[in-house]
Amino acid sequence: MNEESRSVIPPWLSSGVRAVMRKIAIHGNVIYGSNFRVGRGAIIGAPHELRVGNNVSIGPRSVVQVNGSIGDFALIGMHVQIIGREDHEVSELGVPMAKSTWVGSRESRQRDEITIGRDVWVGASCVLLGGVTIGEGSVIGAGSVVTRDIPSYSIAVGNPARVVSRRFETDEEREKHSDALSAMSLVTD
Repeated sequence: MNEESRSVIPPWLSSGVRAVMRKIAIHGNVIYGSNFRVGRGAIIGAPHELRVGNNVSIGPRSVVQVNGSIGDFALIGMHVQIIGREDHEVSELGVPMAKSTWVGSRESRQRDEITIGRDVWVGASCVLLGGVTIGEGSVIGAGSVVTRDIPSYSIAVGNPARVVSRRFETDEEREKHSDALSAMSLVTD
């Protein structure tokens, strides 16, 4: 199955439609690479800065509203929520939550950012909270809630997400895959 046959958009219309979908979905402080695909109804933005690599796909109705980075070849499924965990100050005495200091009105903190490595697949309906790193080559099972770091080449599931397996059998295979990703990145840049 080739790339064009996986899309419902006719090949002759593809680049224009994708550009419009990106324009509608991205609302601020996002820097993205080539071949960035955005599904219908996705919302993508960051209080300070989000960097999205090459050949990244974010599925329909997903919300990405966090600082950080998404690596090359990442697949974000539909209905995924990638959000901060400290978007509003909760300790301001006498200040209603709706009027509390918002993350975009203060300096960025480490817990405001998420790092998603290259070749990560985040399954449908996952929730990823700021302050975590998902290592290169990992798979996050559908419906999982990620509250802490996931090591590279891990398969994690559940709420909270926990590692249940490794992707590829040996460190040598994982290293070969990582080298192949680096070679592909050089070609697509």
